[in-house]
Amino acid sequence: MKRPEGFKGFSIMSIAETLSLIGSAMTQFGIGIWIWKTTGNATPFSINSTLFFIPNMLFTPIAGALVDRWPKKRALILPDLAAGIITIITLILYKTNNLTLWFIYTASFISGIFNTFEWPAYSVTISIMLKKEEYGKANGLFSLTDTAPMVVAPIVAGALLPIIQLGGIMTIDIITFVLAIAAVLWVYIPDVRAETTEKVSLLKDAIFGFSYIYRIKPLFYLLIYFLSANFFAGFYTTLLSPMILAKTNNNSLILGMVQSALGIGGTVGGLIMTVWGGTKKKIYSVISGGMMFGLGIALTGLSKVLTLYLIAGFTIGVFAIIANSANQGIWQAKVPPELQGRVFSARRVISESISVIPMATSGPIVDKILTPIFEKSGKISSIFGQGKGGAISIMSFVTGVMIILVSIVAFLSPQIINVEDVELEKAEEGEENTNI
Repeated sequence: MKRPEGFKGFSIMSIAETLSLIGSAMTQFGIGIWIWKTTGNATPFSINSTLFFIPNMLFTPIAGALVDRWPKKRALILPDLAAGIITIITLILYKTNNLTLWFIYTASFISGIFNTFEWPAYSVTISIMLKKEEYGKANGLFSLTDTAPMVVAPIVAGALLPIIQLGGIMTIDIITFVLAIAAVLWVYIPDVRAETTEKVSLLKDAIFGFSYIYRIKPLFYLLIYFLSANFFAGFYTTLLSPMILAKTNNNSLILGMVQSALGIGGTVGGLIMTVWGGTKKKIYSVISGGMMFGLGIALTGLSKVLTLYLIAGFTIGVFAIIANSANQGIWQAKVPPELQGRVFSARRVISESISVIPMATSGPIVDKILTPIFEKSGKISSIFGQGKGGAISIMSFVTGVMIILVSIVAFLSPQIINVEDVELEKAEEGEENTNI
């Protein structure tokens, strides 16, 4: 029987990977409950998240270089295989009453290392398996790997945990890992790798992506636009939960509904892009999606009732996926497939580095600067609310407006709006000295 290829083959892999990530999210949900019941503290959650994030920052450039050098199936299978082995060990420790917090910390760090392969590997695979006009649809489909676990995993895991316990949840997770690996092995993927004329160090290969992005100015300016939008969005995402809780008298149900609206919106956005693929000129989908994304964030800051929160959350979820999928399609079309592992990994490192700034500063800005202003009644408090809720709300509104403004600037920039018109030959100028 002929192995699936093209969009059909990629769809099989994406669906299997989505199921695998839902299984992983269910395990993380169960592990979180285990940590809370075992320690009763919030600190382990922060430590666990940090230990997963650090290797994503450190190892992503190296992973990108290896993705370009390796057969793509190896890079696609490795994250699932590593995660599956870790889950099996965790299950054994849990069943024998030997599971410890320190093992969970170690497992998170190791998982973070292997997770760095997934995004660049799948991004490159889209480029080598599909036609350019299918990139938007494929990126929309693959976006479900981010959004579907947000919607499905908490509901399913919450319902099953009392029945099958954490051990049963991890067993389901292991089965989904096997399905994901089997799908990659079954599908036909062309073997495209970087050709080297001389021995190049892994470190030099790892930093290649950064210099490439800087050299290709239209892509560099497009990245600057996306970084600017993500930078401002970071203030919103970091403080969304405390804003909703502060403005609803700590109503966790409303918070859960808003978070679900974000996840459902992202899923709908992914399905829209899977069917539609975006505008013929993808940069229009990127910028218009960015504007609507900013509008949703601004609306969140102005909202005071559940209906508006849900509309804003859904809007943010839909248009974030549309903008991201179209943006990814542009990069896949303009960067040669044999370079994409390194270039896309460099993009990821830069974007994650920028996100640290709003993570670190948004809380102090609200606590030290804005909250004292909103502790008093006044015209501005009547619009956004009083206390911390009002302080975070005005931050959300301002950041949403800033995203709209940088989107307008991007639309007016000839370098960005014409990024797709740059001929590939021009985009490859200066490659004589890359040792590729």
